[in-house]
Amino acid sequence: MDNIGQLFLQNVAENPSEPALIDGPRSISHGQLAEASMAIALGLRDRGLQRGSTIAIRSHDPALLLASLFATSLTGSRWVYAHANLVGSSQLDVDLILDDAGPETAQLPGSTKLDTSWFQRPAGEGKGQPFPFPQDHRPNDVWMISQTSGTTGTPKLVGLSQSVMLGRFSANSQRFQWDGIRLASLFPASAPIFLTYALTALLHRGAVVTGCQPHEWRQQGVGLVLASPMQAQLVLSELQLSMKVPALQLSGGPETQTLVRKLLKSFDRVLAGYGSTEAFNALVNEKTLGANDEIITTTSLSPGVAVELVDEADVPVQKGQEGLVRIANSYLATGYLNAPEAQAATFRDGWFYPGDLGIWAASGELLITGRTNDQFNIGGKKLNAQVMDAVLLDVPGVCDAISFMMPGLDGSDGLRVFLSVAPEVDITTIISEARIALMRLGGLAAVPKRFLLADVLPRNANGKANRRACVAMVEQAKANRQKLREHTARS
Repeated sequence: MDNIGQLFLQNVAENPSEPALIDGPRSISHGQLAEASMAIALGLRDRGLQRGSTIAIRSHDPALLLASLFATSLTGSRWVYAHANLVGSSQLDVDLILDDAGPETAQLPGSTKLDTSWFQRPAGEGKGQPFPFPQDHRPNDVWMISQTSGTTGTPKLVGLSQSVMLGRFSANSQRFQWDGIRLASLFPASAPIFLTYALTALLHRGAVVTGCQPHEWRQQGVGLVLASPMQAQLVLSELQLSMKVPALQLSGGPETQTLVRKLLKSFDRVLAGYGSTEAFNALVNEKTLGANDEIITTTSLSPGVAVELVDEADVPVQKGQEGLVRIANSYLATGYLNAPEAQAATFRDGWFYPGDLGIWAASGELLITGRTNDQFNIGGKKLNAQVMDAVLLDVPGVCDAISFMMPGLDGSDGLRVFLSVAPEVDITTIISEARIALMRLGGLAAVPKRFLLADVLPRNANGKANRRACVAMVEQAKANRQKLREHTARS
């Protein structure tokens, strides 16, 4: 069966009372989620939404997001999360915006309130009646539209068909024992990785666990947790769970050995995934503790995936040499929506070029050394932003770190670093140790002209550093200081 909504309904018929979502005291069964999905689908149909229509939804409730995904699958329409920079833009024509805004949040312009009426079948459409599926279902049509991070440029829209998503679910199912699995996540419910893994769990009669603290995960039967390295650093690194969770999947950036060692106190396995919205999971570096407490890494490609490192002429480089990463599999996105230049640059001859640089280590592990657009050229010396961030995160007392280039008035760029530090540390000591760590990495060129402090640093939903937002933060602070000076001068 190639319709994800129909496949879900078929599976639900076998175990309708099994939990699909466990959210603190709230529990929603597979049968209840299926009924909500069908009610939303019928509501879309009765409002004239059909195959090819685009529905944007804003909600923080995973049950609403998942029900709307199944509903759009059933109707053949397209689903996209209603990011603020998407609504009203020229990137995408949206036919309906459903907003679950609470009383303290302004409703999106032109949106329809997602109230309880959406979860009640229209008159004459009682339970037990067959759902009027469209007869022209096309599994290769765009279904789920995801927005890329936009951390180094304008966010792009990736169109994923139901057939592509089914391929990703299948690849997931070959990496874990998914039947009846319970999934927890530090990613927000709108993050593409959360939605993909949650759909995989639900299609295998599993459940999504939200609204509970990490120490409650094992009590709720959680077998797999999703997190970015930074989320894991902030939430999990200083914890030691009384009962180990079987697996933690890290995605969205490089992890340090220090972080992995801490996490292995609470998880049997730490799976450092490498992938993207466009190509999904390419490979996994599985980290476990050996008999002598050493970290053992086992690298495995995802099913049906090819990963190569090539030079600028697309010639594969030798083992141990740095090269451009390219990925091929049967469930690549077909490209970007309304972005032909970006598509031509990154989707070529059946390969996806994510813009990452990497090295195949002698152990067989793929080491991501940075991004082509995260390379800093300072006085002729090349420095990698991701590597710099990772080195700073190993400095005791540093909670988060993002390095970036700050444009100067004379047209030149200067290296800067934002740090978020623990409240009890001595700032002078932290900055001194950070300078030493960066100098060891890249000499004087790697030491920024200035360290800046902030409680929360800008990262996207997948945990990736937003370096452009760092520049904006500095510029906004300068503007605020200028306004204050002008106000003081006038008074």
